[in-house]
Amino acid sequence: MSSNHPSSPSSLSAPTQPGLRLMPDQRSIDILRQLIAFDTVSRHSNLQMIDFIQDYLRQRKITTRITFDDDRRKANLFATVGQGKGRGIILSGHTDVVPVDGQDWHSDPFVLSERDGRYYGRGACDMKAFIAIALAKVDAMLESDSATPFHLAFSYDEEVGCLGVHRLLEDLARQQLQVLGCVVGEPTNMQMKTGHKGKRAFRCQVTGRSAHSSTPQAAVNAIEYGSELVAFLRAQSRELEQGPHDPLFDVPHTTMTTTLFNAGIATNTIPASSEFVFEYRYLPVQDPAPIDQRIRHYIDSVLLPEMRQKAEESSISLQPCIDYPALETPPGAEIGKIVAARAVPGQQSKVGFGTEAGIFGKHGIDSVICGPGDINHAHRPDEFVTAEQLVLCEDFIDGLIADMAARPV
Repeated sequence: MSSNHPSSPSSLSAPTQPGLRLMPDQRSIDILRQLIAFDTVSRHSNLQMIDFIQDYLRQRKITTRITFDDDRRKANLFATVGQGKGRGIILSGHTDVVPVDGQDWHSDPFVLSERDGRYYGRGACDMKAFIAIALAKVDAMLESDSATPFHLAFSYDEEVGCLGVHRLLEDLARQQLQVLGCVVGEPTNMQMKTGHKGKRAFRCQVTGRSAHSSTPQAAVNAIEYGSELVAFLRAQSRELEQGPHDPLFDVPHTTMTTTLFNAGIATNTIPASSEFVFEYRYLPVQDPAPIDQRIRHYIDSVLLPEMRQKAEESSISLQPCIDYPALETPPGAEIGKIVAARAVPGQQSKVGFGTEAGIFGKHGIDSVICGPGDINHAHRPDEFVTAEQLVLCEDFIDGLIADMAARPV
């Protein structure tokens, strides 16, 4: 893979002490500007951005591993920085961003712009800033000559269900890589988070029988039976509110929500089909299988028998569309101790939104979440990350580099 995109300057500024700088390093901004310029909305290819990163690392004689999707339109990138043979730290980020369709931006979302100490652009917060700073610190990692290497792991299709990272991790498993742990740089205001909820989402398709609206007795109304299932899901949501609870989450219980519903062709036609999407986000202590079983039992024992009394062809199908595990960083995990020493102190230690950290954890790699920006500024028009957050992230990675260099062999 190759690219004609220029790389950032190779000069390296000496790290500064936390809190003394007001503005981030120019190299970080230069790289962030180039990353923002790549339109890596999940429905598009991310290969130009991967090419740019690969060329940047190649100039520093760093070998990369690339894993593609089936169509070879998207790719993950993995690279080891440094010659140390010790167990390393993975710095992980996703390259894709959410769409800008229908959003009212005050500047071009794919051109980085700075206003009043804020850097605007799609992905500035979620999560190209972290990737940019990790790349900007590669030279410092090399110069540290540490026995502990750093690994860069950049994935595709996180925003549509954490899809790409599975192939990256399968490749690493074949390499039998030994690591201290992983830092996923999702926006946490540079506080360390040690847990997030898991998520399962389903596309539900209800098939009944159509008829003229004046003869409802001849029909099986797919809207009505779909709505009965939605009402059941709402009742389940109320039950889930009763517990279990984890006070370290903003919403301390498992949640269940219907997010899309489509049906009907005319005002005088009873629809034969409806489709909706629902999701639930479950606590790390919960097994999602019983939740699935209750939903399927209600469909099979209550709804379908009634529907098939009128139309044997009636059906309700549930198609999984998103499924990623929860994260619960093990108490005493080494990566937690390493990151806690450099992260911004904070009280809450878990987040409700999903990340790839849970998938790393399922592959036996202890992981935490720590990155620049506020999740409330992501996915929205005029998405931004502040200069202060960029500086804190730079200082954080500088601190990790220093700590690993001083680590006993």
